[in-house]
Amino acid sequence: MRRWLALTLECALTGACGGAGDGSDTSASTSPDTATAVSTTGEPTMGNMGTMGTTGNMGKLVPLVSPMLWQPVAEPDDPLAAHRPAQVSCPLGSWLYEAQGLEVDTSQCNYGMFSQPSQVAIVPGARFVASLYHFDLIAEAPATAHVALLVGDELIWEQDIAIPGKANAYAIDLTLDFTAPAGTPVYFHLHNHGQNTWTLGDIEVEVFGP
Repeated sequence: MRRWLALTLECALTGACGGAGDGSDTSASTSPDTATAVSTTGEPTMGNMGTMGTTGNMGKLVPLVSPMLWQPVAEPDDPLAAHRPAQVSCPLGSWLYEAQGLEVDTSQCNYGMFSQPSQVAIVPGARFVASLYHFDLIAEAPATAHVALLVGDELIWEQDIAIPGKANAYAIDLTLDFTAPAGTPVYFHLHNHGQNTWTLGDIEVEVFGP
């Protein structure tokens, strides 16, 4: 069974969302879609110290993907194709490689599914660590954003986020319960309405030495 840890952080603390809105309210949302959810099982871990593997070896966090290698996914290869609108418009320029990670501007990209092969293998019990943030979510009418991370056919993490909403940041830290060889597709999905900017930072996975 997976141990999920999805921490919603205040942008003011991370600095990730600096400049969002007028800065008068950078607190994390308390709505159900962004509420803090902390597992009550397992021992907490910190940073990249790692956990004890099934062989008794300590693990370390390494990059699962490269921030500079994300590419759009065509409909036939989209694992969430049922979410795709009839007309997808997400041209180059609406998504960019930035120093902080992959940035997507949903005022120009109405649906995003990006992918790249994993750089290392995943084993059961490995930690999966990722970061994601967005600026203020703005739309002419109330809507819902959907964001998700997948490895192959495995849905790793997802959130439905109410729009309009405040700028927010997410620290994703969970334990995986499946095996996937290096080269397995890793997916980042974003379906949003309105003029919003999202940035997916580093994604790391735990590996265990011999």
